[in-house]
Amino acid sequence: MSRPWLLAGGMLVGAALAVFYIVRVPDNAEPATDAIAWVNDRPISRTSYENALRAVAGDRKGGTLHGDDRERVLQRLIDQELLIDRAIELGLHERDPQIRNQLATAMIDFLVRRAEDDAAAVDEGALRTFYEENHFRFQRSAQYRVALEGGAVPLPDGLLLAKEIEQRLGPSAARIIAELEVGGSAVIGEGGARYTARLLERRDGTLAPFDEARDAVEAAYLRDRSEAAVREFLEVARQHTDIRVEAEP
Repeated sequence: MSRPWLLAGGMLVGAALAVFYIVRVPDNAEPATDAIAWVNDRPISRTSYENALRAVAGDRKGGTLHGDDRERVLQRLIDQELLIDRAIELGLHERDPQIRNQLATAMIDFLVRRAEDDAAAVDEGALRTFYEENHFRFQRSAQYRVALEGGAVPLPDGLLLAKEIEQRLGPSAARIIAELEVGGSAVIGEGGARYTARLLERRDGTLAPFDEARDAVEAAYLRDRSEAAVREFLEVARQHTDIRVEAEP
């Protein structure tokens, strides 16, 4: 059967129209006051429309829209709503595993974006409190100065992170060296590959000052708030949903 709406100039206006997801994700803008069109009394927000136009322009050489792109993009957004409505009527969101996974992923993405938007406005005091309560997450890594004896390839002179030692000697050797007392030594390896590692100096990890770690603190704060938003949603949803398990897992 012919599907002319899937041909060039039809359903897809350039590859960038892949941004039109099968599932609906609510826009940040209030759609009732920011609608460019309505489908069955449901608004298509101007934000969605402008985002789609930017995606199409980004796929064009020179980043410019063609003369009829605006109308085509609007019509494709309308087509998308019609197709989604029919898919829901047919129960595809209940039967199709791929669509179910996309819906779940889209909901998580929405919760995460909303939490990040809320957390992005956090004041400096809240970040400092988070930093103090989670200081162990902002510790500098310990460093070691090691001498190798017995035919092993020598390590660079100076202090090295554990991961740098691991890259050169392997994870087992790095663990042994990290457990040594300063001045202590250990025989590593077997047979002709044996060598002695002596720990000459250790600098234990210290807490990075807030000003130095601020970007990492903010990133960790946003990540924590995003994860908490998903957990809180699921906890509330479970409390207000009839869930019955018919068999032991």
